[in-house]
Amino acid sequence: MHPTDEYDRTSLRDRVYGQATVTHEGRRSLVGSLFAISIFLLLVSLSVRQVTAPGNATGVLQSGIAVVTDVNQLVADDAPRARELARNSDDQVFALPGYPLDIALSRSELLDLDNEQLTDLLLQRSAALVYADGLRAFDRTGEQSFNRFSSQGLIELAVAQVSQSTYDRATIASLIFALAAAGFGALLTASAEGWGRLRGLGLATTVGAVPGVLLFGALYGIVGRLGGGDPFESDLREITRSVFQVPLRNFGIVVVTGAVMVVGSFVFSFLDRRLTRPVSESPAPDPHDYDEFAPADSPLSSNL
Repeated sequence: MHPTDEYDRTSLRDRVYGQATVTHEGRRSLVGSLFAISIFLLLVSLSVRQVTAPGNATGVLQSGIAVVTDVNQLVADDAPRARELARNSDDQVFALPGYPLDIALSRSELLDLDNEQLTDLLLQRSAALVYADGLRAFDRTGEQSFNRFSSQGLIELAVAQVSQSTYDRATIASLIFALAAAGFGALLTASAEGWGRLRGLGLATTVGAVPGVLLFGALYGIVGRLGGGDPFESDLREITRSVFQVPLRNFGIVVVTGAVMVVGSFVFSFLDRRLTRPVSESPAPDPHDYDEFAPADSPLSSNL
């Protein structure tokens, strides 16, 4: 018994057109997913690069080092002894006793600067040292061992990540993910038609950025609730939140941009249909409509 003709036509259509459509949509979804992942990784690497850029890193490092070293109290306690040592010595270079970073101070700097100026100078040089050397800057002897599970060790580890090496790695990663996003974005655009290209690109952009908003928004909120009113905890909390603000802002901007692209694709598509419809649907003129205006002896009148 042979299947009916209708069954044959249905089966053939499913095998040919159905499979072709599924493959096309599957590839398009895969490209869209890869584009969204590239956008997410690009924004993360760009945010790290912004935080660790030389101009931006200075403020973060100085704030972090001030928290780690308690430099204000240290200068107040040890600067008088260091100044007395400078007055009674012929040496021209000194180090502040008890300071965990190997910062050199000249004789004139110790004697001429007050405590506030000396603190600012120490933080500036400390930030430059940590930015250049990373965590090694905290090891003055080369044999120091850090306890990563202590609060001091964790803070030093976090501060040390704001360094030139981190900036260089983030720059390379940003370039790689930017090229990947551009390539997958071009493939995604080529796989669509009309205003669907803008819609698909905007949707994938939004999907890639929304997880970043949720992740860093949650971290920003959690950090804001940690700790109490202790000055040490308060300073550390504000430093951490200022760092999380950078990716949160970047992801938020991209989410809004993607949403605008999606909405714009619908608006432009609607306007495109509205503007082209009168031209495509207007009926051809009927010669009979001109009868009452044609002269009686005109060819048009005689033919009718």
